Amino acid sequence: MRWNAGVLAGLLIGLVWIVAAVVLVVIGRRRRRSSTAAGAGNIGIIGIFLGVVGALTWFATLLLAVVPGES
Repeated sequence: MRWNAGVLAGLLIGLVWIVAAVVLVVIGRRRRRSSTAAGAGNIGIIGIFLGVVGALTWFATLLLAVVPGES
C-alpha cells in the first residue's frame, strides 16, 4: 500500500466533501422541519449528492493506493 502525498490529498478532499454533505443534510432537515414552504429541505438532496461524491473519492483514492504499480 502506498501512502504518498497524492493519496493523503485524495483522502483529505474526500473528507471535505463528506463534511460539507453532512452540514448540508443537517441544514436541510432543520429547514424542512421549521418551514411550511414547499421545497424547504431541498438543500439536503445536494448534501446527499456531495456525500456520494465524497465516498467515491475515498474509494478511488484507496483503490489507487493498493493497486500495484510504480511508486
